[in-house]
This record gives sequence, C-alpha cells and structure tokens, in this order.
Amino acid sequence: MAVKQWITAVFVTLVLVASASADLIRNDDPQELLKEVAEKTFDRIASDRDKIDADPNYLKEVVEDEMMPYFDNMYASKKVLGRYLRDTTKEQRERFYQAFYDYLVATYARAFTQYDEDKHKVTFEPSADLADDARSAVVRTRVKEEGRPEIRLDFRIRYDSDEEIWKAYDLVVEGVSLLNSKQSEISSVIRANGIDKTIELIEKKASDPIKADEEVENPAEGL
Repeated sequence: MAVKQWITAVFVTLVLVASASADLIRNDDPQELLKEVAEKTFDRIASDRDKIDADPNYLKEVVEDEMMPYFDNMYASKKVLGRYLRDTTKEQRERFYQAFYDYLVATYARAFTQYDEDKHKVTFEPSADLADDARSAVVRTRVKEEGRPEIRLDFRIRYDSDEEIWKAYDLVVEGVSLLNSKQSEISSVIRANGIDKTIELIEKKASDPIKADEEVENPAEGL
C-alpha cells in the first residue's frame, strides 16, 4: 500500500480516539460514538490550525487532548508485547506502556502534518446490530479523497468495563492490521536487542520533534 494511503489511514484513527476533557463522549452505539468524536476532533484541528502551522509540535498536545482517552493503550501494548510480556519485569512493562503511548502520540501527530481538512471525507458503512452483552465490535469506514482510490478502514474496538466506554485498540487498513504489524516489528527488535534497548528505541522515536510537511513513514514499519 502506498505511504500516502497509510498516512490517510493513520489520521482517520483520530476519528475514533477522542476527547481528553473530563466529560468523555459516551454512546452505547460504537458507530454513533465514532461520528460524534469525528466532529469534535476535526473541529479542534480547524480551530487550532494557526497554532499547528506555527509549531507542528503542538500536534502532540492536540493528539493527547483529543485522542488518547479513547485509545486502549494498555490492551494494545500487551498485544504488541505478545509472548514477551511474561518475560518482562513490572518496571519494564510500565516503561514499555508509557513508551508505546508516547510513540502513538508522535505517530498520529506526524500523520496530521499531512492532513488537510478540506480534502478528506470519511463515510460509515452500515453497522450490524450489537447484542446487549457485546464487548467487541468492528466499525467499518471508507476514506475518500478526490483523484485517489477509496481506502477501506476497519476499526476494532472493545468495551472497557472499568471506564464504561468503547475504546479503540486496532486499525485494519485494506485487510492489514496495524496492531499485528507492530507486534511483528517490535518482536523482531526485542529478539535482536532485548527489551530495554527496544524501549529506548521507542522512546527516542517518540521524542523526535514534529516537522511540518515531513515525510511520514508507513506506520506498520519504522523503529
């Protein structure tokens, strides 16, 4: 898949993982939640465009404010660690969770340097009825940009019983799972370098400054 398509896919993840205010958006219908979050997120980007243009690093603040409370970082981090989870100490796990969180913030912020709110359109596929006791779901969307092929995105989400809210944990772009790709990549880095060095690499990647209009890597690659 072309890098530009992956960039588009990453920014659309922002649709799902919304506001950091105390009043979280809550909706029992995952698709309706998605739509509410999309409107709020893109309104914030448009209203803060001058700040973003003046300092691209401000995008990290936007991402933390408008996204991360709706992303299940703990669940995703454990999935990414996979079989290495049981081989880590409590301290290593906590450091990895924080590093992966910061890495995602930076990844989404970089994707936003490519985002133009006037060009992209997101549509939602009809959703299947959920059982009352459902704890996971897939929300299917399509990304449209004039002159480019339509991109198929499936959001995997789960219900967080502790916070009583739906949260994202994976994005599947044209059949390719971002979570699985990261798990494979990070597992390879751990095998070659060990967990502590891997965490250091993730921390460094997360701390790199955001630059306007920089080339954004395929998010399924890149440590």
